[in-house]
Amino acid sequence: MNGEINLKGWNQIIFNLIVNKFQNTKFTTSDIYRYIPEFKKVYPNNNYIEEKIRQTLQKLRDKKIVKFIDKGICQLIPEYKKETVEAKEKKNTRDFVYLMSNESIPGWIKIGRTNSITKRVRQLNTGAPLPFIVEKTIETHSAYDSLTLEKTIHAMIDTINPNVRKNTAASKREFFMLTIDQAIKIFDLVVKINQTEINKNI
Repeated sequence: MNGEINLKGWNQIIFNLIVNKFQNTKFTTSDIYRYIPEFKKVYPNNNYIEEKIRQTLQKLRDKKIVKFIDKGICQLIPEYKKETVEAKEKKNTRDFVYLMSNESIPGWIKIGRTNSITKRVRQLNTGAPLPFIVEKTIETHSAYDSLTLEKTIHAMIDTINPNVRKNTAASKREFFMLTIDQAIKIFDLVVKINQTEINKNI
């Protein structure tokens, strides 16, 4: 194994949390549970988040990504540490994950990544009946970081409703049937997990 991994849903979400918060230390299930209030903002009707976290940690253990050292004490397998995975990636390049809306397609939002928000808005506005509005951005230091954030956002969307983006032509263009408020809460949670600076305006 080389540290690269393909996870979905809660596996991707909790893995990302562990990599960014506890990659160099042992952690307890209680350490992960501390983020439940943040998860509740995205999953307000889910009363089983603690059980889902515990179940997900067991799945990550079975995949040999996390090891259980003692009762309730875990540790990330070294090869999955962030610096190991990122070693091959070019860093210190400005990149963004963005959230946009457009009044001509109510009920839908667009999520994607780019190295230039201004250029991307200009591209999207070409031929659009109304201009796209940048609702939220997350700035990163590499295309790899942006891809990881985008994957985590997609994982959260899938756990809310797998049909939001599947089997539609819109999904191929990164459009999602979510409210702006729902999407912003997802972005905010991803920022909490990744310790990434967030910007409202460009």
